[in-house]
Amino acid sequence: MRQIKVSPVQSVERAIQILNCFSFEHYLLNIDTIVQKTGLAKTTAYRLLWTLEKNGLLEFDPKENGFHLSYKMIEYGGIALEKLDIRKEAESLLEQLHQETGFEVLLAIQNGETLQYILTFDSEDGFQPGSFVGKQRPLTHGALGTILMAYLPEKEAKAILEKTTLEKRTPYTVTDKNKILERLISARKDGYYVDEEETYYGITAISAPLRGRSGTVRAAMAIAGPSFQFQGEQINYYLNKVLSTAAQISQKLGYINE
Repeated sequence: MRQIKVSPVQSVERAIQILNCFSFEHYLLNIDTIVQKTGLAKTTAYRLLWTLEKNGLLEFDPKENGFHLSYKMIEYGGIALEKLDIRKEAESLLEQLHQETGFEVLLAIQNGETLQYILTFDSEDGFQPGSFVGKQRPLTHGALGTILMAYLPEKEAKAILEKTTLEKRTPYTVTDKNKILERLISARKDGYYVDEEETYYGITAISAPLRGRSGTVRAAMAIAGPSFQFQGEQINYYLNKVLSTAAQISQKLGYINE
């Protein structure tokens, strides 16, 4: 983000505070909850909510006595995604990978201290882990998060780990922060990461970085499917598929592997 010597408009910042209260888990909020989350005075919150509603960014549900984001926000999201060259360049190749494997295929970027999905293709076996386009989650678990963190400066990766409470998601989840740092070094050296039932029991995922023109990692891609399909030589087959697809996408983004 640019650093310029201009004071932000307070009313706009407060309106953004309200919009940031909404999430996939909390998509409908009443005014009392919004006041609690933002710390705004109730009269101020009400005026801002009405302004957002009047301009089509929020809708009020009288039956639930709460507000939710409007379809105008979907329009904004679609415009942003249309201009996101990573998604545009990756989509056809990721769809091809999905068709060839039948697995879930995911594309994500780092958004501050979180991971954000920007493209998903659902698996044919009905596995739905809630990886919606636009959803954010911690960087500190899963195949995608591991790869994105692996290419961060060590100091930044350590800072993110220190701020995050690590959850034991399956019996195989690693929560020792020193071991995770060692894993990041290995993933960066290997150029990929295999998550074997660490995030979802019975599910294996393989991820790889996507590089831009300067060689900087701009995103990560992954496939995920039932662990029994990743046994023996199969895992090498799917790993090569992922690495090949990642290399093709990186090439489209301007990366030249010398």
